[in-house]
Amino acid sequence: MPFINDKLKYYLEHQEEMERRETQEEGLSKLPITRFTFQKDQIMDKLRESIFGQDESLEKISSMLKVVHADITEKHRPLYIAMLMGPTGVGKTEMVKILAEAIYGERDSFCRIDMNTLAQEHYAAAITGAPPGYVGSKEGTTVFDEDKISGSFSKPGIVLLDEIEKADSSVIQSLLNVFDNGRMILTNGERIIDFRNAMIFMTSNLGSKQIFEFAEHDFKSRLRRWRYKWNPANWGNEDHLLMNKVIQEELENHFSPEFLNRIDDTMIFNWLGTDSLVPIIDKLIGDLNERLVKHQCSLELDDEAKDFLIRAGFHKHYGARSIKRAIRKHVEVPLAEFLEENLSAGTFLRGISKQGKIVFLLNGGGET
Repeated sequence: MPFINDKLKYYLEHQEEMERRETQEEGLSKLPITRFTFQKDQIMDKLRESIFGQDESLEKISSMLKVVHADITEKHRPLYIAMLMGPTGVGKTEMVKILAEAIYGERDSFCRIDMNTLAQEHYAAAITGAPPGYVGSKEGTTVFDEDKISGSFSKPGIVLLDEIEKADSSVIQSLLNVFDNGRMILTNGERIIDFRNAMIFMTSNLGSKQIFEFAEHDFKSRLRRWRYKWNPANWGNEDHLLMNKVIQEELENHFSPEFLNRIDDTMIFNWLGTDSLVPIIDKLIGDLNERLVKHQCSLELDDEAKDFLIRAGFHKHYGARSIKRAIRKHVEVPLAEFLEENLSAGTFLRGISKQGKIVFLLNGGGET
């Protein structure tokens, strides 16, 4: 019973502090008491170091963390339910991984369900368990990881429903009670999965085409196709408000009002712009240098090499993943070949762009 044990441990460790606060005189300021131990500012610092070009979504996450940390969420529902919208490779899943790492110390400390594997009606049994009379009905098996969902008394559980739009409608229907009362009763009636201490995130690529059109500065002209659907008075609003309308329409066409009405936040992730690419490259090279520690060497790319990677590899439709592929092809592969030459300890490599490829300078000296 990890949840109960954590709760008892918390009360024992904080008993004196809680008693002191309770005995303070009326009118004096009191420090807030919360059962959660995660540090909001540290989590946001980690997110801002890895998620680029998504300021509005980061602001919503910051607001969510404040409410959850204060422990003032509704007790009969999950702590938070969010829909993360946008194209592939812009940071939707990465945001959830960083949250898990910041709270638990490991990037995979969350319950992830790939909803594209539940695209047929009979796969609803994978969520709620096999119905009576079918194989596995007595065991009450489910794809949900109860330990990662329940979290602990001092830490929230984290759930990711990836590519939610690809799941069958019966699977979506089975989630309504979870969103409404925070509990899922498996079909055998003997097991209940409690989501009331969990933050639930869903990702979706619905509306990606519209976001791309918006990023290409041709959004308003394309909205003429939907002119009869909009109030002309709204055409003077900012572009992102119009984009939100289109995305909301995509959601309403795909999901039922009952489902959408249970979502606390909808975050629209933008296509990555050129201003986000250099920080992404710096982050990926930093990650590579961490892996190079065992070889006792490090790598730095000059500005021209970074520009070369952007020109050679970036594709707006694929986001940061296309940059990762470019780094693998133009940096990691030649670097791996170079490492076979038994580098000496403390080697520093500088990558520069030359004649249509990236070459390395050894310790700032000769070309490799």
